[in-house]
Amino acid sequence: MTIRIENGGIEIITDAGIEVKTAQAAEEREQIKPVKAAENTEYLDETGECSQVTYLLKGLIKHFDEMKIGDLVKLPAFTVPAAKMDGENVMKFEEMNIPSDYAVVVDKKRNGDLVLVFDHCLFESAMDLNDETEYEQTQLGQYLNSVFLRAMNDAGIPAEECGLISRYEMFGDDVLEYFKVGRNRIAFDFDEDCSRWCWLSTPYDEDASAARFCYASYRGIAYYSGASIVAACVRPRFIIQKS
Repeated sequence: MTIRIENGGIEIITDAGIEVKTAQAAEEREQIKPVKAAENTEYLDETGECSQVTYLLKGLIKHFDEMKIGDLVKLPAFTVPAAKMDGENVMKFEEMNIPSDYAVVVDKKRNGDLVLVFDHCLFESAMDLNDETEYEQTQLGQYLNSVFLRAMNDAGIPAEECGLISRYEMFGDDVLEYFKVGRNRIAFDFDEDCSRWCWLSTPYDEDASAARFCYASYRGIAYYSGASIVAACVRPRFIIQKS
C-alpha cells in the first residue's frame, strides 16, 4: 500500500490497484463531478449515493468483472505524435501531450466488454475537411482509431478501438443509462473553467451535400454543426475487451 499526502488530502494506492481518496481530495472530487440520478439508476448503491470506485490500470484486469457503470479508471499521461490525415484537403494534427485523466465506464456490454469515455475534452478539432459523411471514414475518425489509439496502447492503456460516443448512446430512446443523468452529458476541458461542446460520431444528414455531424452542447443538449468547424472538442470513447 502506498500513501501520499497532497493538498491537504490523503491518496491511498492499494495493492489491489484501487485508488481511494479521503479528506480534502475527496471533497474536491465531489465538487468537480456531482452525480444525481433517478432511483433506478444501476450505479447507485442502496443508500441512493453513487457507488463510484476508481481503479488504477494495474488493477483493471484483476477487478474487470467487478467494474460498474460510473466507475473510473485512472489513465497515465501520454504523447500522441504529429500526424497528417490524407484527403483533398489534408488535416494536420500537431503533437499532443495528453495529461493524466480519468476514464468513466459508461456501458458494460453483454459479452463483458467495457465502454469508456475520457472525463475531459482533450483537444479541439474539425471532424473532416472534405465533406465525408461516414464517421469511420472522416479524418478525425481515422486519426482516433489509428495514431491516437496506438499512443494509448504505447502508454499501457489496453484499448481495442477508439472513436466518439454516438448521438444514440447519449440521447434518444436507447440512451445509455449513464447519460440519462444530464450532468454526465456535459464535458469540460482540463482547466474546468467552462463546459465545452463535443463531437458525436453521428452524421446529421448523410444525404446532404455538405457534411454535418451531431455534437453535445456545453449545456448537454444535442445539436449539429458543419464537419469542418474546428472549435468543437474531442472526448474520445474507447473499448476495453474482457480477456
